Amino acid sequence: MRVLTIGGTGKVGKPLLSRLSAKGVDLRVITRAPNRASELPTGAEAIVVDIVDDPDTALEAFKGVDAVFMLNAASAQETVEGLLVVALARQAGIGRFVYQSVHCLEEMAQLPHIAPKLVIERAVQTSGMDYTILRPNHFYQNDDDCRFALMNSDVYIQPIGPVGCWRVDVRDIAEAAAIVLTTDGHSGETYAIVGPENLTGEDCAEAWGKALGRQIRYIGDIDVWKEGVRPFIPAWLNFDLGLMHYAFAERGMQATMVDLERLSKLLGRGPRNFQSYADEKAEEWKS
Repeated sequence: MRVLTIGGTGKVGKPLLSRLSAKGVDLRVITRAPNRASELPTGAEAIVVDIVDDPDTALEAFKGVDAVFMLNAASAQETVEGLLVVALARQAGIGRFVYQSVHCLEEMAQLPHIAPKLVIERAVQTSGMDYTILRPNHFYQNDDDCRFALMNSDVYIQPIGPVGCWRVDVRDIAEAAAIVLTTDGHSGETYAIVGPENLTGEDCAEAWGKALGRQIRYIGDIDVWKEGVRPFIPAWLNFDLGLMHYAFAERGMQATMVDLERLSKLLGRGPRNFQSYADEKAEEWKS
């Protein structure tokens, strides 16, 4: 089996490629950055092309492929890229298409980096391909960016808010994606990919305190967080993610027990918990 991955060098893509490689899947990855090709697993085929700038060349990457996994990075051209990938996959006669969208899509569709996923989901659903949609919650691994504040100032600055999110480990997203790409019975399904519990900002700070063995103070100030990430992301995305965190403060990112039960059945186990992630990261950072 050969799988083409769009978004194979990020937080979800890397563990997904590792799992697919372990299953003996032939890997092909589209990337815009030549330097990212060196990060791929041994034996993975890298196709360096910008899909939006050169869809004709990108089409070659879809030929001879059995399944496609698509995760679009948040960008000003996300909608166009996503729709082009669906069109290219259809033109190449792809048999299976897996799209990573986002949890609580309809409730958060007013956000600029969320709205494209509504359009792309609809294109996937009406494409005529055998498709599965994954909708993950807020990643545990987003807290990797809080390392400096946690280790040097004993503060947790991720503004998760007081309502909470059913946050999830990216490794569970990757495992779910690997399962639906390589096994049958998931055609037309949409899976919420969530953690085992609702977590507020205070809950996350408490977990980090246990992991690090000291008192961690939660700072839920969205402006403080925006200022911290401002140098690393485009201005529009900084503004946009601020809006997302205000939405978290108002209504969170809530799951249901049905979501959790369906995911646990898919994985064959319950999802990883946040404390385990924090403990693992704390040990890594301390060393």
